[in-house]
Amino acid sequence: MTATDFALRTHGVGKRYRKGWALRDCTLSLPTGGVIALVGPNGAGKTTLLRLVVGLLAPSTGTVEVLGRDVTASTPQTLSRVGFLAQDHPLYKRFTVAEMLRFGRACNLRFDQGLAERRLAKLGIP
Repeated sequence: MTATDFALRTHGVGKRYRKGWALRDCTLSLPTGGVIALVGPNGAGKTTLLRLVVGLLAPSTGTVEVLGRDVTASTPQTLSRVGFLAQDHPLYKRFTVAEMLRFGRACNLRFDQGLAERRLAKLGIP
């Protein structure tokens, strides 16, 4: 298999904060075309791993590749193929609806403005 045959690959990845390691020595390879669940107890590092995968955090050690590219060098084209919804509140509290849509368009090359507007209208959100 080649590097691009994997949706996600990590090698020895870890994230350290002042108090200690949130994730340590994580090595995995997830092939493209599959559905995979990430499960574990609270504090196991699941959210930290996902934040590393989408580039919201930089690893303290190791490497993370998404679709064959190091996440620290990922392009908008690569990251636009990855979906991530954090468990915390995903919206910016001070953004208006229009600002949130503008932000979505700027961050996602495949953003569907029409779909977003139809959903807002269906929900009665001006």
